[in-house]
Amino acid sequence: MDLDGVICTPFLGTNIAISRKLALPPLPGQVREFGGEQRRAYHRLRRRWEMVRYMGRRPLPGIREGLEALASVRRPVLVTGRSWFARHLIQRWLERYELARFFADVLPNNTDLSTPHFKLWTAQRLGHREHVDDDGSVAYYLAHNGIRVFLRDWPRNRGLPYPREVTVYHRLEEVAEVLSAAGA
Repeated sequence: MDLDGVICTPFLGTNIAISRKLALPPLPGQVREFGGEQRRAYHRLRRRWEMVRYMGRRPLPGIREGLEALASVRRPVLVTGRSWFARHLIQRWLERYELARFFADVLPNNTDLSTPHFKLWTAQRLGHREHVDDDGSVAYYLAHNGIRVFLRDWPRNRGLPYPREVTVYHRLEEVAEVLSAAGA
């Protein structure tokens, strides 16, 4: 599942980062993963940028209850387009709000892939069949590549021609209810 707009409030409470772009190229054949090869000065600068970019964010209302319900039918993995430079910030944020216990793993983008491509690549690599997101472009792309998507309702992702593999929800408990009812 995604972080921003699904678990964490968007910047200034408005989810302006949602993409409506539906024409995305296929997943590239080769993926470059990042590691420790970048320079230390760049690491420090990028970490500071990530801190400023995400400071002051709070969990969405009711998210703890939603995660509890979801954790009763799945062991969620957090897959975010945020840079791998922010991994420790994400982990601290989850711990601060007592949400870390709900996640089997936290996977920020450690590749040269765009967010939709990273999420598909990760789902395929890990064998995940479902994903929870707030971005219409990501939902459309994943659904067209065989992933069932639960899409958090935000004004900017309404009205797109989603395939039937996309289910719009308002509260995370709805996702748990659907998965539980399907016996999945």
